Amino acid sequence: MHLFNASSLFNEDGIKELISIAGDPDKLRNRIIEAKKMLLKAYNFQAYHVPEDFTAASYIIATNHLTDSDAPLIMSYYYEIMHPNKDTYPELFVFAKEDCFNGVSIPKELKPILEFEKVFAVDRKSTGGSFAAIKTAEKWFTESDKSKHFLIFPQGTIYDINKDRIEDIERGAFWLAKLLGIPVLPAFIEQAVEGAWNRLVFGKPISIPKDCRDFDPYKKIWLERVIGAQNELVAITGLPAREAVLDDEHQIRKRFKPI
Repeated sequence: MHLFNASSLFNEDGIKELISIAGDPDKLRNRIIEAKKMLLKAYNFQAYHVPEDFTAASYIIATNHLTDSDAPLIMSYYYEIMHPNKDTYPELFVFAKEDCFNGVSIPKELKPILEFEKVFAVDRKSTGGSFAAIKTAEKWFTESDKSKHFLIFPQGTIYDINKDRIEDIERGAFWLAKLLGIPVLPAFIEQAVEGAWNRLVFGKPISIPKDCRDFDPYKKIWLERVIGAQNELVAITGLPAREAVLDDEHQIRKRFKPI
């Protein structure tokens, strides 16, 4: 078994293929669907405590962040449960670090895939850049009456949630929840390991009042519910969550300007 690396989704030939079909929406869609099915099968991905109104309500899905695989796995799971009713199911929009778009984390040539999948960049080091991402999300949310989900990592970086403090958590997810009037849905995702059972557990939603000026109490609730979801894995499946194994780069918490 080995830890998943998002860059292993496509080898060199696969990347060339994607670049060649980037201008053909149908071919690109089919190739992405193949990749999502491959991920779910290879990583035995399962989700628990999915809200009963998940297919109808709007949510800000706010999960912990352990590897670059977190978003691809959640997006793949989302496709699996969504595609039978794609015309009525909420759309998913994903907040991603700016490095995904400038060639640092993902080859620049694959940027069309991110745009196709409704992934948009957040400049974590800039208050203005973070605010721009929030306004983009608001624009998409108000474009139609259809329900929408947003995937956000409030930690702002890869790190062990059990070591985080309230002041470490970014306020973007809570600010967006207040702005749009939709709940934050806490979730714990296990660090992905190929060939193992990989699990996601949802916690109880958190509503942010429209007149909220201090997000710290809600950050605290979010932390408690994510860690609580992690601890529930034993009761749900009989197996505790795997202990996080982070590389040297993420042993020390990165800090960015808060929004």
